[in-house]
Amino acid sequence: MNSQRLTTKSAGAEKSLFELALQAIKEIEVKKGSVIQFCGPISTGGFGNIDENIECISSTIQAAEKIGIPVFNQMAYERRMDLILENHTGYDYPLLEFFYKPILESGKIGALLFLPLWETSVGSKWEHDFAKSINIPVFYLEGPFIVEIRTIYEKIKSPS
Repeated sequence: MNSQRLTTKSAGAEKSLFELALQAIKEIEVKKGSVIQFCGPISTGGFGNIDENIECISSTIQAAEKIGIPVFNQMAYERRMDLILENHTGYDYPLLEFFYKPILESGKIGALLFLPLWETSVGSKWEHDFAKSINIPVFYLEGPFIVEIRTIYEKIKSPS
């Protein structure tokens, strides 16, 4: 009985994450140009602190948006994802499978840009490997970010 209840809760979380992914895809579709996504540590790795990890990604997203680069801002979904997974134990693999995977498979993301320390993150490593498996271009940022971001975006917005 307990395992059935856990399975039902898990299925509910998976459905909610997938519905959130569909909402994100609709928001991505209205953006002009090739949309990029930044990847880096949030809950594991990075600075060893979720708040600092989020600040790093958020400030990079804001800097790119400020110069007119269309970005999928996954931070806008962070609180809702936390609520959906609040009773989940262990690593949040459902988040990867039922939120990020459908978004990446949608064909709406033109490239993934990986922030420093991305290799220390379980989720970022998953995004990296999955993106490569479906031929989404992958780039690695080292700094100064905004110069690199602009150069990379110029490459993907006008494919040769």
